[in-house]
Amino acid sequence: MDKQDFTSHISTELNRNLEALFNHILEMGGLVESQFEGAMMALTENNVNRAQEVILLDRAVNNAEMTIDKLCAKVLSRQHPTASDLRLIIATIRIAIDLERIGDEIVKVAKMVMTFAKEDQIDSCATLPGYLSLIDMANRSINMLHDALDGFARVTTEASLKLIQEEENVDRIYKEGYREVIEGFKNTPEKAACLAEVLITLRALERISDHARNIGESIIYLIKGKDVREMDRETLVAFINSLED
Repeated sequence: MDKQDFTSHISTELNRNLEALFNHILEMGGLVESQFEGAMMALTENNVNRAQEVILLDRAVNNAEMTIDKLCAKVLSRQHPTASDLRLIIATIRIAIDLERIGDEIVKVAKMVMTFAKEDQIDSCATLPGYLSLIDMANRSINMLHDALDGFARVTTEASLKLIQEEENVDRIYKEGYREVIEGFKNTPEKAACLAEVLITLRALERISDHARNIGESIIYLIKGKDVREMDRETLVAFINSLED
């Protein structure tokens, strides 16, 4: 399946609207990637102003989701989409929801930076238990998001197996970081406020990886018409390998 398959209808308006759906998702994805990159810069640079910008950008992400919802409703109510077009609409709605939720989780990263500043822990945050796991998870999650959006842009399932494997890696790192933070509460109770933020952010990053994987699954549905969300790991991996074959 190619992107042009969704824009080869007799109706010019339908072609235009379906093309717009593609573009809106890519624009929204770009916003979320920028938001994520800004949060990482705020974290690594200890930059409170940049963290505030990340939080403000979340409104634009929310508005992007509403724009996509309205366009999907317009196509469904005024035109007669085919089965493949309906898959595009459903996949688009799912992806927009996942992107919006990723934006919400990114805000938690920015708020952690602001809490560090409030608690006067900016200079020592990198030494907190769980911090290195947090950075590792963030780097993996942002790469997952990029791969998922690239797969949507190119209408390909090539990165699907990688997304599944990397999401599992993020889960493993999250468990390690969680244990480190719990030990930190016992050993350094005076840093409880900052450790709580690390714990919240670890969980946020784990959820981001889940949403990036969801986007990959929505792409499979878009291209192959197969809903893989309820498949167990073994069945899902076998199915993806069959796509590659």
